[in-house]
Amino acid sequence: MILEKITSKYINYITVRNYDKSKKYIGQDCIVKYLLNKKRLYKDDGEIIYKNFIEVKYNKDAKEEVDILKEKILNDIQNEKKFLIDNSLYNLLPNKGKISLKTQISQSLKVIREYLFDSNLILIGDIDYSFLGKNFVNIYKKQEDFDFYKYKAVILDPYGDEIFNDKDLEKYELFILGGIVDVGLNWQYATQYLFRNIDLPHKRIELYGSIKNVPDRINILIKILLDSIYLNIPLEKSIITNSPKKFIRYI
Repeated sequence: MILEKITSKYINYITVRNYDKSKKYIGQDCIVKYLLNKKRLYKDDGEIIYKNFIEVKYNKDAKEEVDILKEKILNDIQNEKKFLIDNSLYNLLPNKGKISLKTQISQSLKVIREYLFDSNLILIGDIDYSFLGKNFVNIYKKQEDFDFYKYKAVILDPYGDEIFNDKDLEKYELFILGGIVDVGLNWQYATQYLFRNIDLPHKRIELYGSIKNVPDRINILIKILLDSIYLNIPLEKSIITNSPKKFIRYI
């Protein structure tokens, strides 16, 4: 969605030869694929199929390609929020945990692409990320390779000593999550251990006074934050809206 807003600074509409009707934000989806070199965008007139920050037209015979510099869009999107998943403890996970973590990372990228772009996701961990397919994600092998103090950052920790609130959504530029999957392991304070050498605030997300009411899947947490930030939804409401139905029954 935010890619639509950024692109609209340079062009009023885009025309496509084909599009995915299942996507809620068709313009965003088309621009993501354009930046991934998976799709061409055109200037030709056509049938209006979508209106939001930018207008999308359909013309199966479109020929004149747009001349938007991808570098401009990619540069502008860097001013938006960023999300970091640290997978440094990946090799300590059992096989089920590894599979689950990969799924959550893949779903996290999918969610981020609904609002931002690959470059707004940062991954740390010396593992094979080929399961993500073609991507422009920022990947670092170990913590020492990344400057945690480059941005105003917060570590989301279920046992953090402060409560994360709506004001923090605006305050922080980078939201850090541990690639931790508690499958067959008792990792109650794993986030604190993972970031033991990083001097940043640890904050916990609560709902109705408890961390147990908040989903722990990484992709769902990122969706909760994105909805709150870019749809201007209160954090509490975003948690409830994005919680799985089977989970929300127990709240």
